[in-house]
Amino acid sequence: MPKISIIVPVYGVERYLARCLDSILNQTFRNFEVICVNDGSPDNCGVILADYAVRDNRIRIITQENKGLSAARNHGLKQATGTYALFVDSDDYIHPQLLERTLAVIEQSHADIVCFSFQNTLPDTPVFFPLLEPSKVLLTDYPLTFCRKRCSWRIFFNVWSKLYRRDFIADLSFMEGICFEDFPYILSLMAKRPKTAIIKDKLYYYVDNESSITHRALTPRHIYDYHAGLCAIYETYQSCPVKDWHFVRRIVFPNILKQQLHRIYSSATDKQPLLWMAFAHELRDLKRKGCLPFCGHKLKYYWMYCRLLKGKMPL
Repeated sequence: MPKISIIVPVYGVERYLARCLDSILNQTFRNFEVICVNDGSPDNCGVILADYAVRDNRIRIITQENKGLSAARNHGLKQATGTYALFVDSDDYIHPQLLERTLAVIEQSHADIVCFSFQNTLPDTPVFFPLLEPSKVLLTDYPLTFCRKRCSWRIFFNVWSKLYRRDFIADLSFMEGICFEDFPYILSLMAKRPKTAIIKDKLYYYVDNESSITHRALTPRHIYDYHAGLCAIYETYQSCPVKDWHFVRRIVFPNILKQQLHRIYSSATDKQPLLWMAFAHELRDLKRKGCLPFCGHKLKYYWMYCRLLKGKMPL
């Protein structure tokens, strides 16, 4: 039985895939399986995966019709057999000690998840970390507190910066058919109050892929996807303690709305009217749900939201 299952969704990344797989196979900890879900990739990813699977029997390939990143992750997780699970995007790569360090932390602390950091720089030769000291691990039973941007011990709203105890996330699924699926998944996880270990080691290398969703022009569909994620969080936290819901409403929702606002302003001028209409529709629904309090928003942003709610365009 592998100790860790590494789930790698694959689509349109032939330029990056070999580096990603090499970084996984070069881990200092060796007892793992790699579940590569080929999500109907139209390029040579299938050929690359087949070559690597012949070279290393820890690599398993699952091929499906193109259903999107969420469906690929869900499928991979269902096929996983490891005690722990790690998600790696196929255009990124990881530090050689990622598995070794996170496994040591999660087993020593008996945590449900281990959160670590990442960086955008691409080092030619990674620096190896010394033995991890207990003082450099933070343990908490209330991880929501560490989802703030200004926390020195930080939990990020991305899926790939964490090692998970697989049975703890067995009942969680990624929302399929939407973009920006990471933040509703992580917030659903936080609602379960996992025992969480946090380390500051930068163990993941995030590649700023020009073809990723964050680089595509914003469309009304993307606004609706953001809204679908926020509505899912709203439904999840209605049954949680009031303290948790207040945190999400005053910290998480304002940040997600601010992201959308900035992306609309950076969009082409001729595209903005439709984007403002979609955003105003989202704001009206959040207002009805009680998810748009003044507290938590910067005044200049809240003033823009009020203008949109009144049917006026932002200045």
